[in-house]
Amino acid sequence: MPQMEAAECGVACLAMVLAAHGRHVGLAELREACGVSRDGTSALAILRAGERYGLEAAGVRAEPADLRTLPTPAILHWGFDHFVVLERAGRRGAVLVDPASGRRRAGPAELDRAFTGAALVFEPGPGFARLRRPRPSLARYRAVLRESLPALAFLLLAAAALQVAGLVAPVSTRILLDHVILPRREPWLWGLGAALGAAGLASVLLTCLQGRVAATLHARMDDALMGAYLEHLLRLPWAFFARREPGDLLARAGSLAAVRAFLGGSLARVFLDGALLAAYAGLMVAYHPRLGLLVMGLGAAQAAASLLLRARTRQMAASEAAAAGREAGALLEALTAFETLKATGGGPRMVLRWTHRMAARVEAGLGRRRLELAAGAALDALAGAGAAAVFLLGGREVLAGRMTLGVFVAFLALQGLFLAPLGALLEAWGEVLQLGVHLRRLDDVLETAPEPTGPRDPGRLKGAIRLRDVGFRHAAGAAPVLRGISLDVRPGEKIALVGPSGAGKSTLARILLGLQVPTEGSVHFDGVDLRELDLAALRRQMGAVLQDDTVFDDTFRANVALGVDGAAPEALARAARLACVEGVILARAGGWSGRAGEGGAALSGGQRQRLCLARALAREPAILVLDEATSSLDLATEAEVHRNLAALGCTRILVAHRLATVRDADRILVLAEGRIVQEGAYGDLEARPGPFRDLVRAAHA
Repeated sequence: MPQMEAAECGVACLAMVLAAHGRHVGLAELREACGVSRDGTSALAILRAGERYGLEAAGVRAEPADLRTLPTPAILHWGFDHFVVLERAGRRGAVLVDPASGRRRAGPAELDRAFTGAALVFEPGPGFARLRRPRPSLARYRAVLRESLPALAFLLLAAAALQVAGLVAPVSTRILLDHVILPRREPWLWGLGAALGAAGLASVLLTCLQGRVAATLHARMDDALMGAYLEHLLRLPWAFFARREPGDLLARAGSLAAVRAFLGGSLARVFLDGALLAAYAGLMVAYHPRLGLLVMGLGAAQAAASLLLRARTRQMAASEAAAAGREAGALLEALTAFETLKATGGGPRMVLRWTHRMAARVEAGLGRRRLELAAGAALDALAGAGAAAVFLLGGREVLAGRMTLGVFVAFLALQGLFLAPLGALLEAWGEVLQLGVHLRRLDDVLETAPEPTGPRDPGRLKGAIRLRDVGFRHAAGAAPVLRGISLDVRPGEKIALVGPSGAGKSTLARILLGLQVPTEGSVHFDGVDLRELDLAALRRQMGAVLQDDTVFDDTFRANVALGVDGAAPEALARAARLACVEGVILARAGGWSGRAGEGGAALSGGQRQRLCLARALAREPAILVLDEATSSLDLATEAEVHRNLAALGCTRILVAHRLATVRDADRILVLAEGRIVQEGAYGDLEARPGPFRDLVRAAHA
């Protein structure tokens, strides 16, 4: 089973161990059981999760030579940052299943180099229960299929008509030879010519119409499928994106093309090709039973060989798809970080990183392509031998007078027609097997539950916030990021969060926005528990500028109005004035209709921050959360921005390292190791010994 994200190799290994013992558990369920965080999972968490599913699990120390004595499948700690499954071991090495690249053989030298000596072994216990693997389903795509039924029906009928038109040639050939040329019936020749011409013209017109309908259908299906995927993706919780690379999610969207190809053509073709196969087989048997059965036997042999090939390449295809996602992630990262790479001279290193991932993708696909080439050559040889056998046996039948020349020529044409739908059916079966890979990659996204939200509309917020014993950790068993945070914020109050990097300030800001869910305690807005509130309605009354906020490649107007339906031009202009960015916008060519460039490439760092702040202010928020929102501004502009914000009277939660920014805060909270260690006004905290005074002295040093 290939891992679906970079941090879940241990989870994928446990899934393979459970499956080997007969219990198939999805990765989404195992992520929860193992408590996967953005840093992955631990060996202890894997053992405990295995025990919860009824396995007797233990961690052991072993040398490479001891691997032959371990019960398999076992999980090996690999290269200090990875897990692999041990299938079997011998004197010449071991067979491993790497969730990142698939099954492979590791020699003694690689085992000595990469195996850390830690192994996890499992045996079914008394409470272990088998569970069949659920098949990937197309049920979620029924709505798209239902809307496309008229077009699909037309395409099916058009394909059937084209196949019927294709029968005109072999039937006409038989009539031409047996009933026109040999008996010398010249008048029939004109009728046959007219029939062939009409069939050809009809085929051309129908093919053109079929192509137009298919193109329109595919465009509509692509729009519906991609729209649903993106809509669901944007409703997922923050933790989902923290564990995945954007390039991998982009590559998974490419799997929608495979789903569309199957729904928009292959599915209907299966029924048509099945009917054509039966019709052609019946005609061949009617023309000559023995030759007909011979061709059908050869077709069955080709089908068996092809199905065996498809079964063997399915796992290879899954590994290749996962490797392609990682390659896309590296390429996307390089393209979005070009400025950093140029400034640091890190381009060659990034190229090397991408090259390694590209090589892994090529290596994952090389074995599959080699196997397909070898099998393709064998199938071609079988088809050639079959055609030669039919030609020789049929020729003998003609010479013996048991078969007319016209029937023989028509039979040869039918043989070719019979092999076409057979090949199409085998290709469709291959698509079905590949479709399973694509569906599982998509299901990993589409089966992830949207972020939890309550049913209650918060109404118009006053801006009061209460936190009680709030704690947060990225996964069960992980070190706490926040612990015991209790806080009461009055409406209109300015609260500053300061402290060293890694103290939990940004995590607390994300919890206030509902982006991260506290693992302990509760958060209340105007006295209502956050878990009861409709998050979308709540966020419409909250403004936020986070450290990694994005400026989009759109107009300045669209960037500022993002998330604000029907924003009036006056409201946008007011927000821009408050953020001290209106002059920047009006000075650009096109003014508000000018474009900011991808990622705000047309702006300086400070201008991007002010544009993001204008976006937060455009919704006239009751609560404003700012995480280093003015860190790139000069002191004079920053002071003007904060004077403007103070005049709004909204509740402000400010995360800052620059202490001049928080001097006028009503209260300053000093965080260290996830706790509030000091609280008070700037002057009071500066006057007494403690972490805040140390921060002030460090700032002036």
